[in-house]
Amino acid sequence: MALTFISGDTHFGHAEAISLFARPFADVDAMDSALLERVNERVGRKDTLIHIGDFCGPADWSKRSTRRRAAELRAALRCRRVILIRGNHDPRGIKAFDRLFDETFDLLSFRLRGGARERFNLCHYPLRVWRGQYSGAMLAYGHTHGTLPELDRSSDVGVDSWDFRPIELPVLATMLRARPVHVPTEWRREQPAREPSLS
Repeated sequence: MALTFISGDTHFGHAEAISLFARPFADVDAMDSALLERVNERVGRKDTLIHIGDFCGPADWSKRSTRRRAAELRAALRCRRVILIRGNHDPRGIKAFDRLFDETFDLLSFRLRGGARERFNLCHYPLRVWRGQYSGAMLAYGHTHGTLPELDRSSDVGVDSWDFRPIELPVLATMLRARPVHVPTEWRREQPAREPSLS
């Protein structure tokens, strides 16, 4: 049976990611190799990997060598199906990059199969409010590399938060489902009333 896994913020090829995010790798080649190995040890050929963004880079996508390296990294992933939730370092308008993935989205929202069919939202960025939040909907995000506290039924699924490994979607959903849903009892205004003009 094919499974679905989530991961993200790999920053393949980004040497500065090692110091920026306190990653325990000697150099960028060691990091890339370890990240590929940890995906491939869990995600099978017939499984789906949802990547929550920042697959590579930052990088100069105008260079052929950058595009070639990204293609090599994608080819090294054992699973045939990879869906990208576009992050801030994933280029737009580069067809060679987009072709690496089966689908690309800025934000994806769907219902989980089975029982309650809860809503699951995916976005590279950690939203404070998301679709269906007060009805128990879940959110998986990246971008922050484990530096923000998780809010309600949301989780940072980037590699820095999960021992550089992808997590199976049903396992993540079970973890988030156990968290309480905080429904506001009143909507207190936090922003002052403003004039329509900024002058």
